Amino acid sequence: MVKWIIVDMFQYVVWAITFLTLWLVIVWLNFLIDVRPRPRLASLPKISFVSAAWNEQKTILRTIRSVLESDYPANLKEIIVVNDGSTDNTAKVVENFRKLHPEVVLINKVNGGKASAINEGIDKATGDIIAVLDADSRFSPDAPKLMVAHFANKTVGAVISRIRVDEPKNFLQKIQRYEYVMSSMTRFIMNNFGTLAITHGALSMFKTKTLRKLGGFVRDKENITEDFEIALRLKKNNFRVVMEPHAVSYTHVPATPYTIWRQRLRWSRGYIYNMWQYRSMIFDSSKGLFGTFQLPINVIAVALLILNVSLISYDTFGRAFDFVSRSLTIPDYFWNSVLSFPSLTQFLLARNIQIQLPLFISLVLGLYLVYTAHQVFKESLRQNILPFFVYLAIMPYFSAVNWIASISREVRRSKRSWR
Repeated sequence: MVKWIIVDMFQYVVWAITFLTLWLVIVWLNFLIDVRPRPRLASLPKISFVSAAWNEQKTILRTIRSVLESDYPANLKEIIVVNDGSTDNTAKVVENFRKLHPEVVLINKVNGGKASAINEGIDKATGDIIAVLDADSRFSPDAPKLMVAHFANKTVGAVISRIRVDEPKNFLQKIQRYEYVMSSMTRFIMNNFGTLAITHGALSMFKTKTLRKLGGFVRDKENITEDFEIALRLKKNNFRVVMEPHAVSYTHVPATPYTIWRQRLRWSRGYIYNMWQYRSMIFDSSKGLFGTFQLPINVIAVALLILNVSLISYDTFGRAFDFVSRSLTIPDYFWNSVLSFPSLTQFLLARNIQIQLPLFISLVLGLYLVYTAHQVFKESLRQNILPFFVYLAIMPYFSAVNWIASISREVRRSKRSWR
């Protein structure tokens, strides 16, 4: 009885996912091309690049050089490095660099977390625009000019760059490369749709007046995704968050299973926490498509992912258990099952077309989206093809388990940690 209930539930979930995927693909493809004219500013504003650093002695100078070597006018940019209580030589490395580049400002403070370090930099900034830059990130030389142009629109509160994985070396990092390409496409479509709400640390810009008026980055130490929170706060105050796809920033990604697990756990828990804090915007028609479409879809997508992966896992383990049980109790069952190859007709007749067909449709649509994303951003799809297939096969399960772990920790109110 339970098995048939699971099968029926699985079928409905699969059809729901297929319908949602098909609908989203059709809608998204209509917003894949931004036909709006490129924005222009009458004059370039001064930019204050703020980088919060905690034990970044190996990468901080490359980040600083990225700013110095950009094609943005030297007299219109300042660099503020906030040393957030580092226990390595971060402060010493920056201080030595300042002897040749006195325009770099170094602020040393007691460790208080990334948000507090960024706020320290915001307080000292003299620019019209605040650019938040992680201490292990860099960007293309033309990125600042491309991004600040969007502030010609007075409704724009923040502009984000497109992120690429910086020099992926091992297999896990190469898998994440595909993930970042897909994330870029999703954000680009949401940008064109008017529902983008994320300001990542790789390079995001804000109007200084707006940021200060809103109180800077969140001071709640329980909030471990300050970049998501400030984006939601901007949306709540009717500001737009936009993406400049031609402005490319580069970031280092986790190299081990443990570090990526910890990173995603922080992202997911921060997502849950902030969605709850700003739950009043869900189905809020005054927020347009962001409230009535994007936020509900965000919640539904996570629920369907967890449910689908759970049902597939239940079915897979059930079949495996049956196979092992029969192999141990029925003579020659194992060898007969392994060595017997059904004909194509037998194979097709054995399939549940009501489940297999929508799964096949979802797979084709997913592959098409991956192909389209690589075409749009001129990324090589053939490069490291094995990590691509591993990405398709493994990441949904990894994400689902991570979401389950995150929800469990939030329900139990376990301590949130940035690291």
